[in-house]
Amino acid sequence: MLNYGILSTASICSRFIAGIRESKNGYVYGIASRNLEMAKQYAIKEKIDHYYGNYEECIEDENIDIIYIPTMNAIHYEWAKYALECHKHVVVEKPFVLFKEQAMELFELSRKNHCFLMEAQKSVFLPTTLKLKELIETKTIGDIKYIDLTAGFPGRFPDGHWMTDHALGGGALYGSCTYTVEFLSFLFNEPVYQYDGSFIKGKGSADDVVNFKLLFDNIIVSSTISMCCALKNEAVFYGTKGYIVIKNFWKSKGLDVYIDGNQTHYDFPYTSEFVYENNHIQDCIEKGWIESPVMNKEKTIYTVEIVEELYKRM
Repeated sequence: MLNYGILSTASICSRFIAGIRESKNGYVYGIASRNLEMAKQYAIKEKIDHYYGNYEECIEDENIDIIYIPTMNAIHYEWAKYALECHKHVVVEKPFVLFKEQAMELFELSRKNHCFLMEAQKSVFLPTTLKLKELIETKTIGDIKYIDLTAGFPGRFPDGHWMTDHALGGGALYGSCTYTVEFLSFLFNEPVYQYDGSFIKGKGSADDVVNFKLLFDNIIVSSTISMCCALKNEAVFYGTKGYIVIKNFWKSKGLDVYIDGNQTHYDFPYTSEFVYENNHIQDCIEKGWIESPVMNKEKTIYTVEIVEELYKRM
């Protein structure tokens, strides 16, 4: 049984906790906040036995095997590094870190201390995604030529929220670009050849709406992400024989295939979208691996580099 320590009481935590509890070999041992009372109340609400008023205490607890980091984006690096230095396995919520050099340093520290390290990217472990990969590889809709992805989260981040501050890792691109890049890299098992984009800012310093273009081998991709607009929240794959639509592609429960006017639906219900990711993490650690063969360091480092470079270009 792997004992998880969770740094933060952010909204994503309750869903990740559900995934741990549904997984094969995970136990939610403790929750940490920089406010002791907040940690206590969260522990009571989620029925967690241990709580901590600072991140250090949680990481240093000898009963904890693995640390999950869903904190403010700008401090992912700081706490992942500390956890690895304390010889803990680490899972860092996307975006992994803000700079390529930070990512490279963390994976080197993981290797040095023989600790598992992975970016949390649930989308690539979903049954829907695995079915999509199968449909692509069998050319069910022919050769894919164009992909359009949209993700909109209006009203989620009020004025003053750290997600509206670029320096803190806020913004549409930091928030969700990884979904597009890593989702597609997994599906096609190849790197992005070209990329470029543009954005508009909101009331804070962060990008509120971003559109970026990617070029894979003979496939054009357009992705739009917004923190202020209600977009379709879907991925559409256009092939030479038909197209595939996936609603909420980062947490999808199914997909639809359209060929010659006929629709075929594939349904993949789940209780927690995080259970598949957690089962994979636990399998890797049980096998003594320090790196996921699916969400490996090359994918993560390259994605960090793309996001960093896109911000420089825009």
